[in-house]
Amino acid sequence: MSINRSNHIKDIVSAFKKLPGIGERSARRLAFYILSQDESVAYSLAEAIKEAKHNIKLCRDCFNLSEEDLCPICLSSSRNPKLLCVVENPEIIYVFEKSGKYNGHYHVLHGVINPLEGTTPSDIKIKELVNRVENGNFEEIILALNPNSNGEATSIYIQKILSPYNIHITALARGIPIGSDLEYIDKDTLSEAINYRKNFGKL
Repeated sequence: MSINRSNHIKDIVSAFKKLPGIGERSARRLAFYILSQDESVAYSLAEAIKEAKHNIKLCRDCFNLSEEDLCPICLSSSRNPKLLCVVENPEIIYVFEKSGKYNGHYHVLHGVINPLEGTTPSDIKIKELVNRVENGNFEEIILALNPNSNGEATSIYIQKILSPYNIHITALARGIPIGSDLEYIDKDTLSEAINYRKNFGKL
């Protein structure tokens, strides 16, 4: 059987194509690379993924990825307890932490409102955000969602639902290009956007 017709290879390529940003060509390249290596490489990768999926869960407070009930950020006594940054996914936390310009807490929504895909406010962690605001002592909420239509719609919804709590709501400054993804923004641009954040609705 021709190697290009192998169902096993097709299965690997199909699996890689499910990853964000991976198209047919990249998926095929990854598949052939792994198969060309010693079998220990493939087994090590598979075991690392298996162990991570088994041991990593969501932090019970912020919904970041964590090996314990509370993530290290939520456990840290050095973080500013008055500041809460709302992000779309855990990867954005890594970007913020790498910038070194933010020292508050986070709330991970695990998605944004997306009518075309049927994602509603009840599908993401907005109810949990409201609960944190009700039971916390936050003075400022930073909306750090991607500057696209779905991110803006989600930010507007959050502002509306949090309006009864008389809390200061800000958004990142517009040094970030419209339509871009925060995980691809360089740390200097993100630092400027954090430092010069503005009241949400007055951008």
